[in-house]
Order: sequence, then structure tokens, then C-alpha cells
Amino acid sequence: MPSYNAPGVYIQDVVSGSQTIEQLSSSVGMLIGVAKSGLVNVAQKIGSWTEYIEKYANGLETPFDANSYLPYAVYGFFQNGGKELYIGNVKSGAQKATGTAATSKIVVTALYEGVWGNSLKVTFVKNSAWSNTNKVYDVTVELGTSASASISEVLYSEVVDALNNNETIKKWATFAYGNGEDLAEEVITLSGGSDGSALTDAQYIAALNMADFIDDLTMIGIPGQTSNAVNDAIMSYCDNNGLFPILDLPVGTDVDAAKTYRKSISAFTGALCYPWGKMYDPLTDGLKNVPTCGHVMGVYARTIEDRGVFKAPAGVEAVVRGFVEMVTNLTATNLSTLNPIGVVCIVSRPNAGIVIWGARSLNGADTTMRYVSDGLLNLNIKKSLYNGTQFAVFEPNDENLWSRVKTSCIAFLENLRQQGALKGDADEAYYVTVDESNNTDDSINAGQLNIEIGYAPVKPAEFVIIKLAHSISSVSE
Repeated sequence: MPSYNAPGVYIQDVVSGSQTIEQLSSSVGMLIGVAKSGLVNVAQKIGSWTEYIEKYANGLETPFDANSYLPYAVYGFFQNGGKELYIGNVKSGAQKATGTAATSKIVVTALYEGVWGNSLKVTFVKNSAWSNTNKVYDVTVELGTSASASISEVLYSEVVDALNNNETIKKWATFAYGNGEDLAEEVITLSGGSDGSALTDAQYIAALNMADFIDDLTMIGIPGQTSNAVNDAIMSYCDNNGLFPILDLPVGTDVDAAKTYRKSISAFTGALCYPWGKMYDPLTDGLKNVPTCGHVMGVYARTIEDRGVFKAPAGVEAVVRGFVEMVTNLTATNLSTLNPIGVVCIVSRPNAGIVIWGARSLNGADTTMRYVSDGLLNLNIKKSLYNGTQFAVFEPNDENLWSRVKTSCIAFLENLRQQGALKGDADEAYYVTVDESNNTDDSINAGQLNIEIGYAPVKPAEFVIIKLAHSISSVSE
């Protein structure tokens, strides 16, 4: 207790009752693959397709790459309404392009690894005001034929700083002085840039660790990498880290093979999408077969933001934008085979277009986690409660704390119920137990605060059954 000696007014902060538990977003995804340029082996969040181009294809003629499905998946994510996405650009043994001026020995290094840097060219010419006492230069940096930037009338002693601080040029390369003579008129052509070796399954699997320290992530996928080893690793990583995996099967997989593979796997939650789609490819001016995980992730994100994390992201509202047609056209018989075992089918529906027509998750053993929405809601509740109960750590573990925690949890769950995520009235929808029944002297002495929460989620109407009477008998009076 503070001591009061001098007369006066004293103000103290006191701990309020309950703390608000904020419901976190579940619409943030991550796609892992190979980008043409950009930061390597470090996950980076972007908020639009334009930002992807800015960070992973700046100045290049096109962000698309015939050897990588990543840009197509990223495009599909944002085209389908996704808002926030982490990019995991992974390369192995890639090198940055470099070049050195013949006279001044100014060294130019591409900002990022990749063959794209070999198209950089730096041209130094004397400015019209150049003299022996005023050695000023004009410099032009070109990135192939697609982009260029220039600086004018810069002293040799200032040219490196000027280039490194130019808003456009600094996104392509860095510059450093060498030990040569004064700058002459010359051209530096960069070389040695490399995309490295083709990635193995093991390297894609290791790239999952880029998500280790991302707090706001929910969904994750590796477009185009559909081997059993990669899919197994994604499921395992997500199970261990509270994430939602979105998997694809190899292109051309038939219905029987899809059925066999689905029965061989299981996860706490997640989605196995089938089949691949066909989208317009600006590289060929034709159609390209593309894995669906990026597009599906975008639809899931859109549904979560528009309708709520508890809404099954399937049905006529779950239109998959960007696909002209699917690689395999599934029949009603195919759907009746694949849907019950938990394959998320993508089909064309009359008056709706191409839609996600399946809502079952990868968890076939636990009926409480049967649907994609069950898993997404469960992960959302866990993360929200984890973040929202941090205030209780190191607080005195007594009835006052129990009451505050219980009040906070009930308010959070009641908010979910009012959104429509939980069924029935409050007594049916949830319960919170944090009292002497689950906080004994032994657990308190061990430093533990035990909170038990139960909730009853709404379930999607997967089968709408309409019974029709074909005749009405008249009744005579």
C-alpha cells in the first residue's frame, strides 16, 4: 500500500474488471513458391496484386513465369477477394548480378538474386556542363527494355549516393565506389545473376519455417508442389502450428486416384481441392493449367470477411474468379463419390459459374471438425482467446482473477453467438468454467490457471431436401 503523509489528492490506477477479447482475423494467407525477383527466404506481407509486382517483379516486363505457379496463385488470391497475403519467395543457390566500371571501378549489384538482374545496364555520360573543374555526369539505369530511370548533372563524388537514394533505381540495384580513376563515359552491363538450382521437395518443406514467427496467419499453401511428401509436410506443419492447409492434387489426377489419396491422409483441419483450373496466361496468350490453392484461399478469405469465419466457404456465392474452365469436368456421380470423403470439388453450376461445391475438411475422424468452417472457426477461437487472455499471466491466481477471465471469455463467446457462429441461446451455445473445480490448490501452486470452454458451432446445410406433393385431393363438403 502507498503511504500518505502530506495532505492532498492522490490518484491511483486500479485494475478494471474484465478485459475485452478481440476476435482476430482469419483471412490472412501465405503462398510459398518462386518469384522472379524480390526478397528471398523471408516471408513478406502484401496487400494487393500491384504490391506483388512492386516487390517481386519491379520494373520487369511481366511478373508471370512459365516455370513457377506462384504468381498465378497470387493473382488468383487477390482476384477472388483476398486482402492480405504473405509471400514466401524461396530460392536455392541463387546469385545476384554484378558489374564494375572499367575506370572508376564503381561496383553495381542487383538488389535481389535472379537472372532478371542480368538485364540491368548502367550508362555514364558527361553532362553538357562538364568541365575539368566541374565533373558532372548523367546516369541512366535500364532494366532490359521494360523500364529505365535517370539522374542528371551529378558530381562524381556524389554519384553513388545519388543512385542509391533514387526512388526508382534503389529498387533495382546498389552502388559502391571502387579504387579506380575518375569516372569516364562508359556502360556497365551486369552479369552472373542466377535463379539457382531447381528446388527439391525437401527445400519446399523447409520453406514452411518462414511462417514460424507470423502471428496473424491462418491459411497456407504451396501452389504447384503436389507430391505426397510436400502435402504431408504442410498438414503436419499446420497441425503443429494452428494453421489451415490448402492442398492440391497433381494436374491430371483422375477421380479414382483423388479418392484413393484422400483416404490416405488426415489432418486436424484443412482442404484438399480438386481439380486444377484453366486461366488466361499472358505469356502465351492462351490457357494455362493452374493449381487452385491460391484461388480457393482467396474465396475463403472473401467469405470470412463478407460473411464470417463460421460461414462455410462453398455454394453459389463461392464463385472462383479467374478460371475459364476446369481441367476435369466433374459429374454428379463424381461429386457423390468425392464429397462424402472430404474432397473440396470445384465445378461449373448453372447460373452461377465455376464455384466451390464442397465444404468438408481433411478431418474425417472427428465429426465436430467435419467442415472447413468448423476448422476455421476453431482456429479463430483458439487464437483470439490466446491473445485475449494474456492479461491474466502473472496476476494473483484467485477468485477475482477467475471472475475477470470468465467474464471476458463469456463476452467473447456471446459476441460470436450474436454474429450467428454459435447455435441456440447462450446456455446452448457455450459454457466457461474457471473456478475451484478446475483450479485446485495443486494447480495453483504449480502456477496454472485452468479455463475450460465449450461451444456449439452452427453447421452448414449441406443437403437441402425438398419433398413435393404431386397432387392435392379435393375434399367435398
